[in-house]
Amino acid sequence: MPKENNENSSNSELVRELIITLEKEASLFETFLELLEEQQRALVKNDIALLNNVTEQQREKLIETGNLARKRETIISRLTSDGNLADDLTISKLIASVSPGQANMLETIRETILDLNEKIIKTRSQNEMLINRSRENIVKTMELLGRFKVPKNNYSGEGGLKNAQVNIAVDRRA
Repeated sequence: MPKENNENSSNSELVRELIITLEKEASLFETFLELLEEQQRALVKNDIALLNNVTEQQREKLIETGNLARKRETIISRLTSDGNLADDLTISKLIASVSPGQANMLETIRETILDLNEKIIKTRSQNEMLINRSRENIVKTMELLGRFKVPKNNYSGEGGLKNAQVNIAVDRRA
């Protein structure tokens, strides 16, 4: 009997570690959402310096998220290797197998992460749309500038003036 109690306490400790890790991940997701919103403001204002700064901060947060994800996976692996929990462990299965207090915390964290994920997807989609529209506007402007012709007076081979049309802008993308 003491062995079972010891296994439950080790599982309980691992679940506590998992909860702490998930809370840190949720906090990073909140920060990432704030950065996406700041990125959106920078895109609208066309503030390149702010956009570069936000992009760098996002990169750092993505690295932190990757580190926490690896830690979470390690904890889940340890939980499943004990043999008490299924190999395809999900939060729902874990909630059903832990104490009520831990189950409530896990449920709250799961809802928070799902909500943040939904908001992040929406904000990223809006930012992507802003970037794509900006690119389309640039292409259309370049096409428009390429169509304008300005008269240019040149001398012809016979010594007289020859009227020619030249483009205001040159498309150097090709």
